[in-house]
Amino acid sequence: MKSILEVLILWISCKITTCTNNLPYFHQCLFDLRCQCRNDKEFVYVDCASQELKDIPHLPFNVKTLNLSNNSIQFIKDYSFDNLANLTDLDLTGNKLQTKTVERCAFEGLNQLKRLTIANNDIAVMYLPEGIFKPLVSLMYLNVKHNAFPEKSQGKIIGDLRTLETLEIDIREPYVGSLFGKGVSFMKSLKRLVSGLCTVYMLASMSFMHTEQLEHVDISSCPISIVIRDTFSNMHSLKFVKVHFRKLLYSAQVDNIIRDLQTTPIDTLILERTFFTAVIFPYDVFSYLNKTNIRSLHITNNMLTTSYTSSSFEYLPPSLRHLDFSSDRLRQLSIYMPYLLRLNLRNNSLGTFLAGHSYMLSAKTDLQSIDLSMNNIHYLTFSMFHNNVRLEVINLSHNHLIDITFDTSHLLSIKILDLSDNSITHFNETIINAITTLFKATYLKIDLTNNMLQCSCNTVKFLRWVLDHNNRFLNKERYMCKLENGNIANLTSLKETVNQIKKECSSYSTLIVCVSVGIFAAILILCSGLIYRHRWTLRYMYYTTKSKYYRYKPVEMDEMYSFNAFVSYSDKEKDFIINEWIPNIEQACDMKLCIHQRDFLPGEDITANITNAIRESKKTVCIVTQSFLDSYYCIFEFNMARIESIYSRGGRSTTFLVFYENIQPKDLPLVMLELVHQQSYIEYHHDQQGNVVFWEKIKEVIK
Repeated sequence: MKSILEVLILWISCKITTCTNNLPYFHQCLFDLRCQCRNDKEFVYVDCASQELKDIPHLPFNVKTLNLSNNSIQFIKDYSFDNLANLTDLDLTGNKLQTKTVERCAFEGLNQLKRLTIANNDIAVMYLPEGIFKPLVSLMYLNVKHNAFPEKSQGKIIGDLRTLETLEIDIREPYVGSLFGKGVSFMKSLKRLVSGLCTVYMLASMSFMHTEQLEHVDISSCPISIVIRDTFSNMHSLKFVKVHFRKLLYSAQVDNIIRDLQTTPIDTLILERTFFTAVIFPYDVFSYLNKTNIRSLHITNNMLTTSYTSSSFEYLPPSLRHLDFSSDRLRQLSIYMPYLLRLNLRNNSLGTFLAGHSYMLSAKTDLQSIDLSMNNIHYLTFSMFHNNVRLEVINLSHNHLIDITFDTSHLLSIKILDLSDNSITHFNETIINAITTLFKATYLKIDLTNNMLQCSCNTVKFLRWVLDHNNRFLNKERYMCKLENGNIANLTSLKETVNQIKKECSSYSTLIVCVSVGIFAAILILCSGLIYRHRWTLRYMYYTTKSKYYRYKPVEMDEMYSFNAFVSYSDKEKDFIINEWIPNIEQACDMKLCIHQRDFLPGEDITANITNAIRESKKTVCIVTQSFLDSYYCIFEFNMARIESIYSRGGRSTTFLVFYENIQPKDLPLVMLELVHQQSYIEYHHDQQGNVVFWEKIKEVIK
């Protein structure tokens, strides 16, 4: 018992603490500077964890919770807590307590204690003094896991805890009968059992003989290998079962569990490491559970390959709301799920299957959440989420998506789309428009964390869109962006980044436009120059091609040329042609001239008549006068004749100039002057003797 002086000191300390340090957060305790205190009205919450304490400190009477975990306390002497009548939670985890160092009256006075944790010590519970837990008349939670391993039944020691609801304890494989001694049967309030260290490998009909009232059984730390029928069949309050198999010898072991649960009000079933070889998921599991009201089924860490059926929905219990197939190595899955609310397919191999199929066979579903993370997904089929109008959460994180390929128009209730840890660089305009529509109709938020976004002129519209909908992106302070120069930038200041990129891109755009306009102008000028330089060649080719298909061809024409010469002249020299050329050439020499006023076909295009006349004439004679030089069609006839001689007559000179007037060289076109320099011309002399020579020369040229 504490001395009167010690009690007085603690009382004064308590008063000082309560009056002067009534703070809502932890602060250093006045009664022991190694501890932290938090005051709440008349009570104090004390945390002395991890302070290398070797003894239990002196504490004021108004302590409500006490944390002494992870210290070096070796002894709990009698009446160590007798003044702590208000204490409701005591944590002695991770100390150096042993069976012999905990005295019989150690917990005397703790009649209000509701939670006691003495895990991770070296206490053998079955060797504790008998009646040590009797003072704990209000205890509801006891955790004595990971202590000295029990060698016999522990029921007698813990049987005094008549109000206990949750027990976390090490369990030793019994030689026969129940996992616990008969003393446990007095614990009528016990609802939850969680195993710590465990050597139980077999479950049989007597395993829970003294604890049939249990509602929650978690023996996942036990290396279960064998399960015999009727293990759970008499547990008419059982709602939660978690079993972890060490080695499953026969699939019938699973059947035994499922069949037993048909007689229980099972709500949650967790089977870990149930199938050790690659198998197709056995749908008789659903068939047996169809007779229960199970709401949550977890079959995880297995080697399943396929979970696919084309049969009716009856195999999936209508009451089922949560289905967990995570870490099962599934390569295919497609089931009827009209009433399912949550589906967890995390950490499987469904990527290839989901590229062309959906996980759902039913025409409608109430599904609200789906987890497809870590499935090696590169692409999702367009109709993946069709008819998922109630879907609120989609987790596609830790895959290899580069874009959103699925239709989002059916996601009328979507709230979270997790695309973190993928390969997304940006969204195209179609996806931006689709998601913007969702933003307007839903409360959607998107997570793009750990995607290496691209910051360039091509993605500035996407970045601007993200900025405009800044409140719709989760963890945006962690977004990373790769610049065009290869550097990585953090998008904590997204607005500045977008403005900088837009500025750079606008200068690039101006430069690109200017260069493009310059190149176009240069090409246009070059083409214009080439066209102008070869304008007569092009016109000649056009008209000759046109005349090839549209010219009039007399049937009786057999000669190579129809005319000896085509005479090109202006209308002012018409009398000269009629009075001089026709008599001296045609009538006197039996030659044929092409005279446009006489031989051009009426109704034919004049340019076609000209090109036809030149091509059907052996020579072209131009009567050069000032009127000739001023006439468009005369110059046209001259140039067509010149081009004809180059491209159709093998470069031979077929154009002959007759200067009827005295023309100065400066008044002649350059191409005509070139012809003059080649001596392909003759001057007409207006005297009788000169004319005789002139006509002889003409006859010699055109014969």
